[in-house]
Amino acid sequence: MAPQTTSFQLEDHDLPRGGRTRIAPTPSGYLHAGNAINFLITSKLAQVLGSSIHLRIDDLDAERVRTEYVEDIFRSLDWLGIEWQSGPTGPDDHLMNWSQQMRLERYGLMAKELRSTGLVYGCTCTRSQLQEHNAEGRYPGTCRSVGHSLEALENTWRLHVMDPTMIEINGLNGRTELVDLVSVMGDPVIRQRSVGNEMPRVAYQLASLADDLDQGITWIVRGKDLLASTACQLHIADLLGLEQFEQVRFLHHRLEMDDEGRKLSKSDGATSLKAMRKAGVSPQVFERKADMVIREFFSP
Repeated sequence: MAPQTTSFQLEDHDLPRGGRTRIAPTPSGYLHAGNAINFLITSKLAQVLGSSIHLRIDDLDAERVRTEYVEDIFRSLDWLGIEWQSGPTGPDDHLMNWSQQMRLERYGLMAKELRSTGLVYGCTCTRSQLQEHNAEGRYPGTCRSVGHSLEALENTWRLHVMDPTMIEINGLNGRTELVDLVSVMGDPVIRQRSVGNEMPRVAYQLASLADDLDQGITWIVRGKDLLASTACQLHIADLLGLEQFEQVRFLHHRLEMDDEGRKLSKSDGATSLKAMRKAGVSPQVFERKADMVIREFFSP
């Protein structure tokens, strides 16, 4: 049974009717309470707006994917009562027909198109080196003017973001938010360096943007931890003249925290949906939290 629609009215807001949204979990661990709330917000708003839901499993990082994590996504959606209108119907269907691994050529073409802007440069910095300069991993531009080869597979590709670059994010509630991309991210990675014998993999920012474009997504629900990613993807869309994505509207919600005030992580612990199902927790707990987030977002 699908989650009940929210009990309040949203007529006072300039909302996009119809269209398509998406649920896009990453199978890098067992889903947690924060995922459940995000999915339910999306489902409830889709019912109110008359939007269809596309299920996308973001398995770009193949090394972290486990069969049990993919299975957990479908079990969790079924437990929450969430229905979707397009995308994989189960783990096997996902693997055979919907995996992001089948779209690597598409992502690579977008990376090459971005390279043609002249704003992409090679970078040799490691994650540990970056964290020495900035605990948040924001890139300080170390390799921007060095001239490292873009042909060398061991080099990361980064996008030079001019300072300042202010990104306007259109909220689902009709409001806009300005984000300084330089201060929240710096120069983003658009292609990872080669590891071992593997070919370089494009970064999440490009894969997510390409998928949202090709799948006709018109509005997106995300946690606030992805606000910088939204700004980055909107900037890339602007550079490539992708007006379709610039019209997408967003809801960035607060994150669900553990008892220590830390962001929840995917695990097999007590905060996982797998553990909660076994413990007999009712999905209605998360429905109430989803309703609360929606009320907060659309409040005057």
